Amino acid sequence: MMLFSISESGWWLIAMAATAFFLAGMWVLARSMKLPEDLRATEDQPSKATKRAAALLTPVCLGAVLGVNLLRPEPAPAILFLYSVALISLPVAVVPVRGRLLKHYIAQKRNDPRATMHYDGLSLAWMISVLSVACLGSAIALTSALEFRR
Repeated sequence: MMLFSISESGWWLIAMAATAFFLAGMWVLARSMKLPEDLRATEDQPSKATKRAAALLTPVCLGAVLGVNLLRPEPAPAILFLYSVALISLPVAVVPVRGRLLKHYIAQKRNDPRATMHYDGLSLAWMISVLSVACLGSAIALTSALEFRR
């Protein structure tokens, strides 16, 4: 199978690219989810220090998660593959529906300021579908690649 014919250094490059893609996707998400002025006053806004800490700590935490998982006995390319799939699938699941999520949230807050977040059906279906396909696809790919190696 071609999946794990990529060298370990190649998988490290893919994992670093996936990390960059994830961080870029989260940056786009954070920048595009702006509340209107009338709702901004009623919502707690994170401080600049909180935003800066989140931006700096996210790559550190991702590196720690990856480092801890690489201590496991599984081959490194398999772990790097799963890490890459997880990081790529999250922005792909959320960024395309961010506008719908924001519109739905704004409408909910204008109707009832104490309301909790409820997702609209199409956004929820998209996010669940993308994450399910990523989980199922990576499990099938990993299983078939490991079976092929035996």
